[in-house]
Amino acid sequence: MRIDARCRHMNTILVAINAKYIHSNLAVYSLRAYAKPYREETLIAEYTINQQMNDILMDLYKKKPDVLCFSCYIWNLTYVETIVREIRKLMPEVPIWVGGPEVSYDAEDVLVRLPEVTGVMFGEGEETFWELMQHYHAEGKPLSEIHGIAYRGEQWEIYRN
Repeated sequence: MRIDARCRHMNTILVAINAKYIHSNLAVYSLRAYAKPYREETLIAEYTINQQMNDILMDLYKKKPDVLCFSCYIWNLTYVETIVREIRKLMPEVPIWVGGPEVSYDAEDVLVRLPEVTGVMFGEGEETFWELMQHYHAEGKPLSEIHGIAYRGEQWEIYRN
């Protein structure tokens, strides 16, 4: 699904679920910085695994995202998977992408395990994220030409670029 954003501001949210408040997820800041043309419309939402899940869901819902991207690590994977399942119920049309070391090595399995997820970014994510932003702005390549992703097609088939 492409979002025709030529005439409007998109709201992309990079979600980090940290282990503690004192930790910060550098990956989401790096992705946002690399995608310079989309920096102003890319928000970073940081939470911790100690926060109530309903509070996180409510906060994300209030932000009205057009695209959601979750950063997945060993300490937050189970938590992120639960949030993704629940957020899909609240926002069925919003594309949900995941990335990070805990989903990169088995991207296809992640898509099978989490049918709520639109796609997985793997490897170095900065250029991939930038190309995804171009795609959703209807300014870039189709998903089939973006390297570093696995995604679900129209008929639920899984592709890996």
